[in-house]
Amino acid sequence: MLALKYPELEKPVFCAKKMSLWEQWKDIRFHRNLQKVDERMLHEQIKIDGYAEGKAEGLIEGKAEDKLEVAKKALAKGLSVEIIHDITGLDVETIKGL
Repeated sequence: MLALKYPELEKPVFCAKKMSLWEQWKDIRFHRNLQKVDERMLHEQIKIDGYAEGKAEGLIEGKAEDKLEVAKKALAKGLSVEIIHDITGLDVETIKGL
């Protein structure tokens, strides 16, 4: 019935019916291998994304530590809390706590 309404569907159905058992087995193996490759690629992408995310977090933490170190040195040199706040962007309470 669908073949009458959509004649373009008849050819793929006819081709699938004519596939030998060997050809069907090869087709199944081919699609299983594609699925395995897709899964491996997905795992690799997850590893890459996780590494990039961890690296970015490490850089952010490193920058925060650098700011604290600069603030400590500036306080030791006698700079005012407001100037250190302007330079580093740290909170005034954080600077006073150093």
